[in-house]
Amino acid sequence: MSQERILVVDDEEVIREVCEQILIAEGYAVTIAASGKKALHLVSENNFDAIVTDIMMPDMSGLELLEVIKSTNLDVSAIVITGLGTFDMATQSDRLGAREFVVKPFTPDELVQAVGKALNKQVVKQS
Repeated sequence: MSQERILVVDDEEVIREVCEQILIAEGYAVTIAASGKKALHLVSENNFDAIVTDIMMPDMSGLELLEVIKSTNLDVSAIVITGLGTFDMATQSDRLGAREFVVKPFTPDELVQAVGKALNKQVVKQS
């Protein structure tokens, strides 16, 4: 397996670290960012296969982050994680290109499955 590059964006340090540990254990190359603005900087300088982002962050929401990324035509899989799992939020995330939606608290398996599904959808889309 090629080592897919995953960017994890969350303002909560413990969530970033847990996601990083889970995804590294699965063989992914993981970069973390504490804010949407930092994530945009990283995205402008690196190629990521997927972005795992929280929705509620202080400087820029995960939805705003996805909107900016989508406006640049960057083709990257997005997985949204949130403690506020509403139908509206899921619909908005989907509209902005999120391939998967994970509600906090989530299990390691739920995160791994969401990332795997998002990456598989990306491969199918590119075929």
